[in-house]
Amino acid sequence: MADLDFDAQVQESDPAAAFLQKEKGALAELDDDDLAFSGGAAEPAHDAFAMPSETAEEPQSNDLYSAIQVADNFATEPESVRKWRADQLTLLAEKDAEAEQERQQWIEQAKQDLGDWEARQAEQLEKTKSDNRSAEEAFIRERDEDTPGSEWERVARFCDFNPKNSKNTKDSARMRSILLHLKQTPLVR
Repeated sequence: MADLDFDAQVQESDPAAAFLQKEKGALAELDDDDLAFSGGAAEPAHDAFAMPSETAEEPQSNDLYSAIQVADNFATEPESVRKWRADQLTLLAEKDAEAEQERQQWIEQAKQDLGDWEARQAEQLEKTKSDNRSAEEAFIRERDEDTPGSEWERVARFCDFNPKNSKNTKDSARMRSILLHLKQTPLVR
């Protein structure tokens, strides 16, 4: 009863509000009818910008008119838009094929480069191993040789007697001069 009094008051005071109230009631009735027809589930709004392939081609569950709606969408879409869509689909398919082909080429190139790098790396490793072995054999030969009178020669090999190369090290001029003096005039025992 209170609703009727409110409706009467709205109609008397503002005709625009009365019109809106009446339309709101009519829309509520339409919403109720739509829910009853679709089995109680609300239908999603139709996307006018969706691709035709994204819309349902076959009727869904209880909706008997979805096939008609799809056909209606095709009929309302201009021929130029359909042609543009078809052209875009073929263009995208071509670009995807080219991108896949380029990707395969990159993969093959990467495999080849990786194989080349591994071969160079193995070759370099073998060369380094052989150089290290020969250097180790030479070091062992020099270390183990017991030629009398060559002791100072062995000591001199381990000392750096070039004063220009030792700028970043401690001053070892006195030690160098002592070693040279001992080399030239050995100790007498």
